[in-house]
Parts: sequence; C-alpha cells; structure tokens
Amino acid sequence: MLTSDLIRYKVTDGEVVPAYITRRESSRYLRVGEDLIRIYRSSFGLTKGEIRRRLEDYESTSTEYRVFRGLSKLLEEKATFSPPHQWNYPQIREKVFSKAAKAYPIVTQPDLLYQTRREEVLEPIAEDLGVATQELEDDLYGDLPENHILVDMEKVTPEELLRRYNLALAQGILYRALRMRVELFSDYKSVFRYIKLARLIYLMERNPKGGYFITLTGPASLLRHTQKYGVNMACFLPGLLLASRWRMWADISTRAGLKVFSLDQECGLHSHYHPERLFDSKLEETFARRFQKISTQWMLKREGEVIDLGGKVFIPDFTFTHQDGRKASLEIVGFWTPEYLEKKLEKLRTAGRADLIVAVNQTLNCSPDGFSGPVIFFKYALQPSAVLEKLEEVGRIPAEGGNPQFCRGLN
Repeated sequence: MLTSDLIRYKVTDGEVVPAYITRRESSRYLRVGEDLIRIYRSSFGLTKGEIRRRLEDYESTSTEYRVFRGLSKLLEEKATFSPPHQWNYPQIREKVFSKAAKAYPIVTQPDLLYQTRREEVLEPIAEDLGVATQELEDDLYGDLPENHILVDMEKVTPEELLRRYNLALAQGILYRALRMRVELFSDYKSVFRYIKLARLIYLMERNPKGGYFITLTGPASLLRHTQKYGVNMACFLPGLLLASRWRMWADISTRAGLKVFSLDQECGLHSHYHPERLFDSKLEETFARRFQKISTQWMLKREGEVIDLGGKVFIPDFTFTHQDGRKASLEIVGFWTPEYLEKKLEKLRTAGRADLIVAVNQTLNCSPDGFSGPVIFFKYALQPSAVLEKLEEVGRIPAEGGNPQFCRGLN
C-alpha cells in the first residue's frame, strides 16, 4: 500500500474522492509505468538504495513526483530484496570493531602509516568468510534494508501497475476511517473471511431488500472515536472487491471535518487478492450441478444466508427458496480432520436451526445425536432427491416484519 504522504484526493460536497488515474491520463502513465518497470528489471544485483537513486533521477524529469513515487512504491512491493551474504552481520561487525579498537587508529583513507593496521583488522576476518577484504568492507552493513540487493521481481505489466495504484489510493483514503458500513448481497463467506483476516469487529443487520448491512469497526471503537483501525479497513477493501454485489460507505476524518468515502461494485477498482473458489469441494460442486438439472420449485443459491452465532457467523453451503416463499439451508460435512469436524459440530449445535439440513459423509462415523436438526447421511455422493425430501419437511416461511437481525462479533 501507499504511505499517507502519497495519497492524492479532493474533498467536494461532503465526500472524499481519490485522484484516480483516469482513462484520459492512462496513456501517459502507462509509459511511466513501463519506464519504472524497466528500471527495476535492469537493477538486479543493485542495492535498494542504489535503485531508489535511479528512480529519483527519473522522477526529477517531472513535477508529478507523488504519482511517480506512488508507482515506484508499489513496484518495490513486487520486488524481493536480500542481504548480499548469509552472514551473521552483527557478529562480524563485533569482530571487526574489537580488532579495530586494539589497532587504533583506523583511518578512512589508508596511508603508509595506517595501511598495515587496516589490513591486520580486515584480512583475517575476510579470509575466514572466504571473500576479498574490499568486499568485507563494502558489505559490512549489508543487513540494513537500504543495502539489501534486488534478487527477484514479480511479473507485472504497466496496466496492472496502474490498476494497483488506483486501488492503493482508495485504500489510502481509509487510513483515516472511523468506521465502514457495507451493504452486501452476495459472496458472504469470502467477505467475512477477509473481515476476520483484517481483525475487524462487525455489527450485522438484515437488509429488508435482501442481503445484510455490515458496520465495521475495531475493539477500541466501542469506547471512543479512533482511526486506529483505518489500515485494517484498507487491508479489507480488496477482499470486498471480490464480491459481485455490494456498496460501501466510510466516515473519513479530514481537516475539513468528517466526510464520506463511498464505493460500489461499479467503481472500476480491481482486487489483487486471489478470488476464492465457488465451491469448497468437488462434492459440493457435483451436488449443485445435479440439483440444478432436476425439475423442482426449490431454487438453490450458493452461500445465501448468514447465521448469527453470538460473536461469530456461520454461513451454510447452500440456501434454498421455494416459489411459495419457504426457505431452508444445507451444510455439507465431507472428508475432514477430527478437529475440523468437532468445530463444525459445535457451530451447528450453536445455530440450533430447525430449517438447517446437515448432510454428513458416513465415513466420519458421526452419530445423529451430535446434531440438533435434520440430518442426511450419504456414502459417496449427496443425492438431490434426499435433500428435496428434507426440504419439504423443514422448509419454513420467514417471519415478516419485526426487528432486524443484529449480530456483533470480533471475527
């Protein structure tokens, strides 16, 4: 991500708007990106400090230094740097300084008087390391990040670099976020996974239009207004971008007061996180494909409901909706370790939902007593006919009206 000094934005009509690189500007910045990538690609074996000086020379040709530095910062994240040697640098410096103290004075520019003392200090240590004396002297501080050398570089195109830059600008706006509110209609499991990874607290409310409203903060936010979790929200944003239907609003603290930053699925930003697979297993994929081929008034949706477990959420594998309004859910428990199975059973017991069907592989040697609701046992493949039978037994009409569902948790 970008550092705060590289974030470009404007505040207008109560909203914070990042200064994205637009299509109109893209041709110019694509050339800049190409040049910066070329500089990195030609810098293998150079130190991070030397590469930065090359970039500064290139940057000096333009007044748009913040864009250049931002693109360079993102390229640096694609690079792998390493110390020039696998030495114990602190230990080697201690040896050098101990010997130097005994041979005092040691000068920067050796002459006839002090040349012998300098060689007496460095030569034995260099010989033990199997390097030349000059190499030891040059790389004595090679463990400092500035002196690490470029050893590898991820492949990146100028187009990818510009897309990553625009996303980084949006993430940078969130550094100063007090809270974030998300209207989510799909991809619940994926989004909650990234909420958990970002260590954010959520407050979930059922949306009358479908889906959920999710308010994101952090533990300290429960006691006072704080920007402490803005970076966490910035880390979460690429995960939200993986969803297909969503809207987001964030309260941003600016010099002009509290402003709003908003995005939705049409924002044009691209996530660099890897999207999760649609199905967790071949078993789930096969069942879904077979179910969609049969003639039934039950409609199947992948991960279509979020169940409150009092501090955590449980998202069944499938949600079914009948044409008459009845609903039910299905969780498939396939081939897993005993530890995973125990956690899964605990979640299902906590859910305590009579309309939640659990399909269990017989090889797991589970007893029906371990489940609080309807159970289907299968051997090799889960048959749609068995699920249809249970759906007719447990399907329910959701209650209309009433208070929205709330769920607070630290994922």
